[in-house]
Amino acid sequence: MTRFGSIDIGSNTVRLLIMEGDEAGRFNEVHSQRVICRLGEGIHSEKRLLPQRMERTLEVLQQFRDTCREYGDIPLRAVATSAVREASNREEFVRLARERTGIEVQVISWEEEARLTVEGVFWKLPQAGQALIFDIGGGSTEYILSQDKQVLASAGTPLGVVRLTEQFITRHPVDEKEYQNLKNHVRSELRRVRDSLGNPSPEVLIGTAGTVTTLATMDCNIFPYDPERIHGRVLARDNIQRLFEDLKSKSLKERLEIPTLERGREDLIIAGTTLVLETMETFGCSQLTVSEYSLREGILLQSFSSL
Repeated sequence: MTRFGSIDIGSNTVRLLIMEGDEAGRFNEVHSQRVICRLGEGIHSEKRLLPQRMERTLEVLQQFRDTCREYGDIPLRAVATSAVREASNREEFVRLARERTGIEVQVISWEEEARLTVEGVFWKLPQAGQALIFDIGGGSTEYILSQDKQVLASAGTPLGVVRLTEQFITRHPVDEKEYQNLKNHVRSELRRVRDSLGNPSPEVLIGTAGTVTTLATMDCNIFPYDPERIHGRVLARDNIQRLFEDLKSKSLKERLEIPTLERGREDLIIAGTTLVLETMETFGCSQLTVSEYSLREGILLQSFSSL
């Protein structure tokens, strides 16, 4: 069996995955870990990565590097997405990662991110006709229209949960005027996404990343977190709306008392859930299929394909 590792350096969360596979195409997960670092904090206003967020992310990368070594001298591919892609000091971050952790970070385009995400999403989901996949990040959200695993069209947006929260949401419980401004902005951006994708009517809507999986844990009351029970869940729009109304009415302290709400996401969940609901509305979908797998799985599946 051959082992590979992948690290997905997102705008909010950094994720590690180690898998092993053989020449026959059989592979399985060995180790999985994620840490909220908020690397993309301030990227909308500052246009650069903040020193304290870079430092935290570098600490996590070193921890992940050490974890990988516990499984031998395995090949490791690390990719960075929206926050690093947009930052004026991206080269500094890449250099520090190399010098401090020995990890070569590859900053990928959103088109490459979309292609790899499709690979990961369909790893353990059935391919069911035309699907619209959306991957909610801290700095951006990618929308991918696919026919089975074939990408038909894609659109990258600046609709990331960290970015949107910094722009629109300052009060908890949520101020209604702030929420309306957020909703109107998201709705306007999504109309442009729909047009750029050719006004599709997808047979299935698939969401991935932390906002979507957190909503699934809350809807199904899954605690502690269990990815096997989350992956493939189907959420009804009415249920998501019910959860959202409850979250909007709570303070940050009250949200932290919800066991199924991931720590570090208590403020971001408002922008994230708004994005989920507006996506369902824009594309006429009453149900959302949850994918636990996305970019980091796609990275490794690509690695295994070269065996």
